Amino acid sequence: MSSNKLMKTYKSDLAPVGFYFDIFTSEIFRIPVMPIPMRIDRLFKGESTFFILPDMIKLNRLINELDLVLNMKSFLLAGIKNLINFAKNKFKEKTFLTLKPETITRWFEKSLELKTNIPSLTDDFTFLFSEFLKFYAYCENQGIDSKNEEYHSELIKYCENVFIYFKERIEQNKFEIENKNIKRIVQFYKEKKDQYYPEIVSVKVKNLKNKIKKMHFVPYLIYDDILDVFSYNKKLLHEGFENKINLKIWSDNGIIYKRSNIEKFNPECDLTKFKLEIIDLEHLL
Repeated sequence: MSSNKLMKTYKSDLAPVGFYFDIFTSEIFRIPVMPIPMRIDRLFKGESTFFILPDMIKLNRLINELDLVLNMKSFLLAGIKNLINFAKNKFKEKTFLTLKPETITRWFEKSLELKTNIPSLTDDFTFLFSEFLKFYAYCENQGIDSKNEEYHSELIKYCENVFIYFKERIEQNKFEIENKNIKRIVQFYKEKKDQYYPEIVSVKVKNLKNKIKKMHFVPYLIYDDILDVFSYNKKLLHEGFENKINLKIWSDNGIIYKRSNIEKFNPECDLTKFKLEIIDLEHLL
């Protein structure tokens, strides 16, 4: 099957993708930094993805309060690697071909060009990061590991907190965007005759040449995916699924660790200085 016929993509599709700390490992995702939604269609065609990042100032303030270090570069490298590997596997499964490195590089370089501000996505992914970091800090401070019964209950609380927050966000039906430095509220969906219709939202996006174009996405689908993930994770926990993460996975891979364990603070770990452009894709290919 030709890759051009595999999935239809649109140049005006913003295709936002964020990343979150998952709580289960698998053979494919050994370091469970997971993309959401899993937009592999953009990778197949070498078209851009808009990477959703949290508010670095707020997150930096939180990790200081929690006495933690979060290495955002290591976090995103793990997430992007997972997205690429998943895309490679699916591409081969569907086409019997290998996804070319130049296609992946083109996808990533085009993604880095996109500049826009979507306040609700920034705020809500900040919450998503924050909840996991609070869970992590609590377990570290209380000496709770994955063999402890309380660890299981804390994971359930984490999933419940995220699920409740994003469910309420959808129910409020208010989503904030920004165009030309002017913020405005749009809806997640419209209701008509007891049916819900997700809204397509338009935002103005700037590229590296300062050219501005209008691009579109459906916020509801992102939030619905988050609800599905955390609802499913909570279900697995209640059913006693065993493959829960060991918190050591984050320190072993240089993603999260106690600040007091570092002899010298690494500027790369100061989130306020983080730029997406420092991600080096070459060694992931």
